[in-house]
Amino acid sequence: AGDSWSDVLLMSGAAPGDLVRTLSRCLDALKQLGNVPYIPARGFDGDGVTIRTEASGLHPRIRALCRDAAAEMDRYPVKDIMPFEEDTEEDTEDDSSEEAEEEKENSDDKEVA
Repeated sequence: AGDSWSDVLLMSGAAPGDLVRTLSRCLDALKQLGNVPYIPARGFDGDGVTIRTEASGLHPRIRALCRDAAAEMDRYPVKDIMPFEEDTEEDTEDDSSEEAEEEKENSDDKEVA
């Protein structure tokens, strides 16, 4: 599905982080465009009588192209493949004891001043 990451970097001339950010924004836009509803011009508003004079939204073929493009782009390095690790109870206990020590040091510094 396209060129290698090193080829794309070479062609773009952009820094890797800038290119990832730009492609991530494009991916987000494609995902949103792929979900825009389509209401055809020759349809009824639900009451069976009113006919709309113009269409709104994106044509289903364009939406499908956006979804396909987003699916192709949604991979490394644009999609971060490294998930966040869940905090364990030990990690949260360590964090709270460190915060308590910092607060104690800050209060000791204030007393001296």
